[in-house]
Amino acid sequence: MSDAATVNSEPLGGVDVPSGAIPRATRVSFLDRWLPRGVANQIIAVRETPARVFLRSVTFVVLYWWLATGAIFALERSPATRGAGLALALVLGAIGVLLLVRARDDASPVGARRSFLGGAFLWSLVQVSFYGGWLVGPTGLAQHVPVQQPSLAFATQAVISMLWYQLAMLASLWLAFAITWDRINRTGWWALSVFYTTHQLACISIFLGVANPGRGFFPQHLVFLESYFGPAQNSLFLILSVVVLLVLTLTVAIKALRSLMPMRRQALTLLTVLGTLGVLELLVLGLAVELNLWDMFLEFRGY
Repeated sequence: MSDAATVNSEPLGGVDVPSGAIPRATRVSFLDRWLPRGVANQIIAVRETPARVFLRSVTFVVLYWWLATGAIFALERSPATRGAGLALALVLGAIGVLLLVRARDDASPVGARRSFLGGAFLWSLVQVSFYGGWLVGPTGLAQHVPVQQPSLAFATQAVISMLWYQLAMLASLWLAFAITWDRINRTGWWALSVFYTTHQLACISIFLGVANPGRGFFPQHLVFLESYFGPAQNSLFLILSVVVLLVLTLTVAIKALRSLMPMRRQALTLLTVLGTLGVLELLVLGLAVELNLWDMFLEFRGY
């Protein structure tokens, strides 16, 4: 047999491929181009079953979501607690940036959780600044206005009334995007994107009208924003928002189940849980029910 007939094998991404063979191009969806990447030769460990990853992610995300939301309510008890809350949030925001920087090249499940936490800390900083009254909007617009039917002009007024808050959310998104751009681990930026998308869908839905807008959660200095609550009936936008967010969440969940890379599976599962919480949040807006999830934090706040 001649040398020309001999075919050597060379490893490619952990798979033996003949040296003369040309790998087929694989189709990459738009979502795949932007979702957290992984290392090509990383194969998921047998013990890291989808159920194990899912349970860990549920515990991690739900516990943070519940504690962070409750803490934001509780810190509005007095000017002193508001100041302490802002100081703590600033520290957490700085830690969040550090986590995003250190985890952006970490292609491990732990790296995915650290990056997620980094994005969550940045989001919490913005929310504490808003609920504490530190970062809302122009002072002259912080007042009750006559109730009106939803319109573009009224919506513009609502956005401007909390303009600094809106800009701060966009700034946190930009910061996470810049830190993680073209890196292996972008979980934190995706987490911030889910937080932001859910928040905007909820705000627009409340403005257009929902059955359960959640009156009573705002601290006293933000109650004027209830002037922009729409009719106490569900709008078509709320239904469409639930459907869109549910489809996106299911898409990410399917990709998580199919992924063979530990970091990617962990990242996508975290985003799936966060998206599921977003869907539930929108559903609660449309149902005339009261959830007592944060009663002890609201009791500590005192109103």
